[in-house]
Amino acid sequence: MADIDFRKINVDLLDAENNITAEDLIPPAIANLPPVSLAEVQAKGQAVRSALARGDHVAALVAALDEPPYTGSEQVKRVHLGAVIEVLSTIKSSDLSSLVERLSSEQRDTLIKYLYKGMSVPEQHGISGVLLSWFEKIVEVSGQGALVRYLSDKRTV
Repeated sequence: MADIDFRKINVDLLDAENNITAEDLIPPAIANLPPVSLAEVQAKGQAVRSALARGDHVAALVAALDEPPYTGSEQVKRVHLGAVIEVLSTIKSSDLSSLVERLSSEQRDTLIKYLYKGMSVPEQHGISGVLLSWFEKIVEVSGQGALVRYLSDKRTV
């Protein structure tokens, strides 16, 4: 009998070709895109705030959800998350269903990503109830498909 305990062998060291790097996890569609700058996200945030000032919640939400900064740095993504949360927190809970129904499937999927991201950021815990209300309405309108697409998508916001 061998003196080697097979449960303690690091099998990844035996075959170097099967190691996965962080670059391998980036989808090809994103890897070829130029990085999003902070100025671009701040301009989008200003457009969102001006739509909110006009009272056009649908335009503000669509502007915040279209073209998320998948290739931006973590700081850029946090700034954009702040703009999305600003929109979500200003909309009345009685209007949620109608707004979610107006969104396209891709926009709903992007919104799910922002809801999860917002719940994972410690600074945003004060609005968890708002995020959960949005989450409930999206699942009500889209079904479980939005959750499955979120879990299988490698792009992060």
